[in-house]
Amino acid sequence: MEKIVLSKPLTPQYILVKEDKNPIFIWGIGALARNVYNYCVKFNINVDGFFVNVSTDSDFMFHDLPVYSIEQLMETHSSFSVIIGHANYAEGIELLKDINNVENIYCLSSLCYSMYDLIDINFIEENYSILQSFYAALEDEKSKKCLKSYLESRLYDKAEYMFDCYDKDVTYFKNDVIQLSSEETFLDIGACYGKAIWSFLQTVNYNYRSVIALEPEEENYLLLRKEIENRGINNIIAKQVCAYNECGTVHFEGDREQGGIKTSTSAYKTYPAVTIDRLCEELPMGEMISIIKINFAFSVSEVLEGGKNLLRERKPKLIIRAGFDENVLLETYLVIKNINPRYKIYLRYTVGIPQGLTLFAV
Repeated sequence: MEKIVLSKPLTPQYILVKEDKNPIFIWGIGALARNVYNYCVKFNINVDGFFVNVSTDSDFMFHDLPVYSIEQLMETHSSFSVIIGHANYAEGIELLKDINNVENIYCLSSLCYSMYDLIDINFIEENYSILQSFYAALEDEKSKKCLKSYLESRLYDKAEYMFDCYDKDVTYFKNDVIQLSSEETFLDIGACYGKAIWSFLQTVNYNYRSVIALEPEEENYLLLRKEIENRGINNIIAKQVCAYNECGTVHFEGDREQGGIKTSTSAYKTYPAVTIDRLCEELPMGEMISIIKINFAFSVSEVLEGGKNLLRERKPKLIIRAGFDENVLLETYLVIKNINPRYKIYLRYTVGIPQGLTLFAV
């Protein structure tokens, strides 16, 4: 940790982009591109449009801006700059650097869940003992390199620090940390419309015990149910509920793709909540939960505390996207070790952006 110091004055990415005299285009039109666009709105960055690497209709729009194919953009603009808005920054740079029309390429390090603030050296100093403990507790050198690269990406506002640690073949379920069997019961907390579930099923070749999917947001839940029906998936239970550290109701803030429980918020919806341990009591397959996935920025430690009996007694494998917020990352480590010190902790990037940092506990 002593190697992580600010060696020179920092110029945040938003200032560099605002000073760019070229037309600015965002590469992508998915969830991450939407985050990039919101970032640009936040910092008053003028965006001239979007582009994709497939053909598009001439009148196609995204956020009321034109969407070009890369060929169209090269024909109409002799020089332009790009903010990468898809979740593989390293590959994006490799593809763009050979295009002469592209003047500058930006990879934003802080944009998911509208968390735009960088960390600074004060964060390192204030959390020094926890960071040292976390670093020492990580099980292998890969994990230690991931932690260091993540902190540097967030300190220097340069996503490039994490590139050497990212392997595009590493996913939630295909990696060198967890081993899956045909006897898994998978609990997906914040299942959205089921993307992680379908990946899990493919990885185990549809040989599994059961799946429990929790998704509170109405539209996501309906899409999830429809997908389950269309795919003819067996042994799966979907519940429109939040996981938390107590049963009752909670305040849920955000949209379909980036929502979560927040105790202090003025704009929220009220959803029912249940603890993981209560699920284990209520559902016939609940006590057999062997793997848990969490992919959201808020209240992760509370969710885990709501399953402390399961984590102590059965020690299910944990997969937690932990790169959204540094404080939540440290809280997650602490609460896991507090509940069950026998857990071994690993870090890997499962998405090619700093927020793709994923904590595995086995």
